[in-house]
This record gives sequence, C-alpha cells and structure tokens, in this order.
Amino acid sequence: MSGLHLECFTVRFRRAAGALILAAAFMLANALPIAAQSPDGQIWEHDAASRVQAIAVSGDGTLIAVGSRDNSLSLFDAAGELLWRFEAENSILGVDISPDGQWLAVASEDRFVYLLDREKNVLWKYKAGRPMNNAAVASDGSLVAATSDDLTVYVFDNMGNLLWHEELGIGVRAVDIYGSAEKARVVVGSDDGLITIYSREGRDLLRMWLDYNVESVSVTPNGARILAGSGDGSAILLNGANGKQIWRFRAEESVNSVSLASDGSNALVGSEDGTAYLLDGHGVLTHRFRHESEVLSVGLAGDGNRLSIGTVSGAVKTYDRKAALSSAARSSAQRQRLIFTVLGLIALLVLAAVWAARNTVAGQQVWQRSAAGPLGVVQTMWSARLSYILILPTLALLLTFNYYPAFSGLYHAFTEWSPGVRTEWVGLANFQSLMENRFFLSGFRNAAILVVVSIAKTMTMPLLVAEFIFNLRNRFSQYWFRTLFVVPIVLPAVVEILVWNNIYDPAIGLLNESLKLVGLEELTRVWYGDASVALGSIIFIGVPWVNAFALLIFYGGLISISNEIIDASLVDGASTWRRFWSIDLPLLMGQVKLLLILNFINAVQTFELVFLTTGGGPGASTYTPALELYYKAMRMDRMGIASAIGMILFFIILAGTIVNMRFVSSSTEYEA
Repeated sequence: MSGLHLECFTVRFRRAAGALILAAAFMLANALPIAAQSPDGQIWEHDAASRVQAIAVSGDGTLIAVGSRDNSLSLFDAAGELLWRFEAENSILGVDISPDGQWLAVASEDRFVYLLDREKNVLWKYKAGRPMNNAAVASDGSLVAATSDDLTVYVFDNMGNLLWHEELGIGVRAVDIYGSAEKARVVVGSDDGLITIYSREGRDLLRMWLDYNVESVSVTPNGARILAGSGDGSAILLNGANGKQIWRFRAEESVNSVSLASDGSNALVGSEDGTAYLLDGHGVLTHRFRHESEVLSVGLAGDGNRLSIGTVSGAVKTYDRKAALSSAARSSAQRQRLIFTVLGLIALLVLAAVWAARNTVAGQQVWQRSAAGPLGVVQTMWSARLSYILILPTLALLLTFNYYPAFSGLYHAFTEWSPGVRTEWVGLANFQSLMENRFFLSGFRNAAILVVVSIAKTMTMPLLVAEFIFNLRNRFSQYWFRTLFVVPIVLPAVVEILVWNNIYDPAIGLLNESLKLVGLEELTRVWYGDASVALGSIIFIGVPWVNAFALLIFYGGLISISNEIIDASLVDGASTWRRFWSIDLPLLMGQVKLLLILNFINAVQTFELVFLTTGGGPGASTYTPALELYYKAMRMDRMGIASAIGMILFFIILAGTIVNMRFVSSSTEYEA
C-alpha cells in the first residue's frame, strides 16, 4: 500500500476512534449527574403566598397542615385540595396535627397558641408575653405544649388550662409530645443543646445533651426514638429510654426541621442548603429532595410513605416515598446500563483496532510506526533496569501519599463522600452548593486581600533588610546582622500567633494597655471581635514582617551578583539607589519569581493564622476558603464538598502559577 493510502487510513481510523470515545464520554458525563439528582414521586405542589414556616402531616398522610408567614394555616387533603384556611393575627411559626387529624395545635407570632379541631373550630387559645414559636399536641388531644420567645415552655390540658410552665432562660423552639392521657410526655430541645423529657405534671424525667443548639425534635408515639436536628447540620437519633445516641447524619448546612415515622423506620431532615434528606432507620441516606431555596419545614406521615416539604420561597411539595425511591432506582439502573453500553463500545473499538493491526497491511504498518517510540522507551528502561528498581520505592511512596490523594480529591469533588461508607455521584451539586455558601464566597474576598498583603510584605521589608545587610562594609557586621534576623526562624509559627493573641487580648493585652497608658483609651477594642478591624488585626501580626526565608533568598541573590558588575557601576558613578534599580532588582528577578509563587500559594491556602486567631469570625469577616474546607471536612464530615473546595483552590493556584511563569521574567530571561 502506498504511503498516501497508509496516511489516509491512519487519519480515518484515528478520527473514527476519537469520535466514538468522545461521544461515549459525553454521554456518560451528562447522564450521570442528571440521573443522580432527579427527584420524582411528587404528588402535588402548592405555591403559598409567603415562606412556609411549619408543616405537619397526619398519621396516614391524608391531611397536611401548612403554616406560613402570611398569617394563614391551610389544611389540605391527600390530593392537594384546600379544605380550609385559618387566619391568625400574625405569622404561623409552628403547627402539629394528631395522628387521626382531629386536633391541630398552632403557634403564632401574635403570641397565641391555638387548639383547633378538624373543622377549623377554635377550641381554645392562650396568650403569652412574647411570640409563640412552636406547638405540639398529644395523639388523643389531651395535652398541648408550646414554646415561646420568652424562653418558656407552656403545657396545657385539652380545655386550655395551663398545667405548668418552665422558664428555661435560653432560646427554645423544639417541642414534641408522645404518649396519651396520663402517660403523655413532653420533649423539649433548647439552644444550649439540652433535650429534656417532662412528665405530664412537669417532672424532669430525663436529660440528654447535644453539642449544638437544638432546632427541632420529633418523637415516635411510644417515645422509644427521638430525632433531633441541630445548628451544626446534624440529625441525631437518640434512644428515648436512656438518651444514648443511635446514629448521626450530617447535612450540608444547619438543620431546620426533622420528622420521624411512627416506627422509626424512616426520617426526613430539612436543611438550610435547600435539601430534604430521606433516611432509613439506620440513618443511611436513601434519597435527596433538592429545592431552589432553604427548606424550613418538613412533615412525614406516621407510616413513612407520604412526606411534605416547605421552603423559604413559599413552595409546598408533597411526595410519595415509595415512588421517589422507585424512580431513583430506575435512574440508577439506566445509569448502569449506559455505563455498560459505553464500556462495550470502547471494548469493540479496542478489538477492532487489534484485529486491524494483526490482519491488514495498513494496520500492521500503523502498529509498527506507533509502537516504535514506546518500544524504544521500554528498551532504554530495560537497559537501565537497576536504576529504575532502586527508584521504585520512592516513586511508590510519592504515588501513594502525594499523587493518589490529589487525584482522589479531584474525583470525589463530584460525589457525596463518606470515606469507607458511601460514595454517591452528584455531579456539579457540590459546586452549586458552594456558590450559595456565604462563608465560602466571603472567604474569597478575604483571601484576595491576604494574597495582595502577603506579596507586598514579602517584596518590601525582606528585600529592604537584605539590601541594608549587603551594603554593610564590615563583613563581621554583615554576619551578625544576618544571624540576628534569621534566628527567629527557629520559632514555630504557632508560637508567634499565640503571642500575638495575648497582645490583642481585650482585657489584659499589651496593645490595649499601651493605648490606655498614652491616653488613647477610646481606641481600645476587642480586636478579634470587631468585624471592622478583625482582618486588619490578623494582617498586622508579625510586624515589621521581615520574613527570614525571604530575607535569605534575597540575600543569597545579592551575594551571587558578580563583583565586576558592582565595581563597573561604581566606576560609572552610579548611586546605591541607581544600582538597586538598574542592577540588583533585574538580577533578583529569579528570586522574585520564586517568592511570588510561594507566597501566592501560601496566601490562597491561609488556614492556621485564621484558625488560631478568630476562627473565621466575627460572622464571616475573616473567613478563608481553606478554613471552610477544614470545617466542611473535619467538623461537618462533608468530604465531597471539602474536595470541591480543594479542587477550586487547585485551579486558582494553577492559574496563578501560569501567570507568574508567563509574565515574570527571571534574570536570564531578562538579559535575553
């Protein structure tokens, strides 16, 4: 076959193979995220006039009570038809419905707690000193409990008589009731992380402590299981008999509402991240219901099959659990079929290539031409096999501890990842969540400031001191000044930060005490606690910012400059300032280039400085992306999102490195 025919065959073969591979990859990349995030099983949807702040579902799921900010309580049937609407004088903040749907307890911002029957009749109401924020009713309607912004829990009988109340002295909004008649029990969760079980008479029966404030509680009818949602994004199932933790689930953001099936076999968790998480009885995630806005309230029927979700945007959506899980299973099966299809196409392509290489003249020639290079490399490696064997342990360690974690992080950035437990592909969901995370977005502003300041610090004071030392005439003085400036490098950075923490101490710190001493007491403040100066206080740490490492780099560059060049500048009458701009600085561009990229990387990854000083506060005024990565990974166990943050930081650092390599010329490039 002629060379022209061979070339044509090669081009066509490569084009066909490339097209098939690209098509398969495109199908795979687009199908996986869509299949993983498509919640189905929705029965009906209602658009409320304002944010939905409370939802309750009857035991069989045939009645759904919805309380919203527009002062209305709406009761819907299983098909989503409005049965009636009750109007309060202010926003409805809490609602509960008995399993048979005969009684509804309503807490309103108008300071009232109401007890309604199924026909919307107000059986009684009670007024507190501050807004009522939540309410619960016993299964037989014999007991009603309500929490109020006056830091008090109130308990009533079915006639509206106040049986007892307790001032907790701290915020409380989580309440539920289990049991009936004389055996009814009230479960209350407060902002100090305490969950208390009270008897009908108000006796303290059991106390359980959580790590964070309790936002919501839900209890099985027999009290055997208590589900609590907390401000750190945890949903925790507790044993109602002894308070021991059974399992813990982590949402991406704070948990606003929880609901538990009667037998504890299913749980629904609503979070600030706009997701309602459906869990099984072991706390394992079985499905996600994603929404465009924050999920404020959730309700789960006693049988666990019907569930309702309310959001900040005013959407009320009701789903069938079995249908949703069935849809998810179908999507998973379709995804698996697609993967096998793509793998089959690739396998056919490989087989076709092997057949062509073995049975056609053109294929053999293409194989020989393509294999010539790799075979040559293999032969060269074999001739130096002893060297490769000796370097293999080092390479294996690098691959295991450096490269594998990096590539693992890139992959897991697109997954919901709990190491050793679950890895679920979610596509771009982690990145979408980060774009709505105010702490993460604020962190980039702070990181940009820290990058600019860090580079300015490194390029000024260390270079200035290096020039001063270099221009000293006495070699003895040069040695000792260099030593004095470098000695602090042996001090751990953590120690320096802790020393500055003491300097900034608002009560006994050196800075405030010095200001008082010179009559400037009005300038004293809580330096880490004032959002307007917190970031500036962190930046000021280490003044006068003579970084020993940068100093040595610059000094090493200066002493490497040829004496002939310096002598020639003196003969030409150049001043020290002129020599700095025309000789020293151009010949130090290699050092500048190195320090620019190292400081850029360190500043983008700033963590320990903020973590040991302000922890990111107050608010988000000193937050950094690296700090958010740490919190997501270590405190919230959100490894997938943490990997996504790491991936974003990787590409930012990569872009910064490319810009530095492209636009900053070293001394050699400068001369060229």
